[in-house]
Amino acid sequence: MVEDEDYRRKAKIALVAIVLLASLAVFASFVAFAYYCYILVAEEGLKVFTFKQLHSATGGFSKSNVVGHGGFGLVYRGVLNDGRNVGIKLMDQAGKQGEEEFKVEVELISWLHSPYLLALLGYCSDHNHKLLVYEFMANGGLQEHLYPVSNNNSSVTSVNLDWETRLRIALEAAKGLEYLHEHVSLL
Repeated sequence: MVEDEDYRRKAKIALVAIVLLASLAVFASFVAFAYYCYILVAEEGLKVFTFKQLHSATGGFSKSNVVGHGGFGLVYRGVLNDGRNVGIKLMDQAGKQGEEEFKVEVELISWLHSPYLLALLGYCSDHNHKLLVYEFMANGGLQEHLYPVSNNNSSVTSVNLDWETRLRIALEAAKGLEYLHEHVSLL
């Protein structure tokens, strides 16, 4: 009888140990799966660059790599370590945009996905440097095609576009605006 009780007690302990180990294995698998999913989401999301990486990608923000300028700063052509050509916008410090405001803006821009808009690939927010990294427009921007600047005197040259091209440009621009107005909700 005593041996029977001792056997049952050991069997219960073994059963509890097996259940505990199985639960631990399931929990570890769940944690590993969640971590794996997190890594995938992080890899598909925006990349956070260091200022040093982008400084190197643009050749030290060389004037020869300036491809444009916008209301918030110069845009440089850069080549990332993986060989991708990118457009890197170095934000002016005149706006003195705070860190939180910059990150909110980056998050909002990252939600925009359309064939009519450039994709934001990543950003940098090191100290006073705020930069945005976009896909590179190999053929240049619309402004360069509509208002090309002649090299000899920096004056704007006239462009003669046929009506079909003008209509296609207007239609594509309208599609981009339609996407922003109809498919983007910031609430």
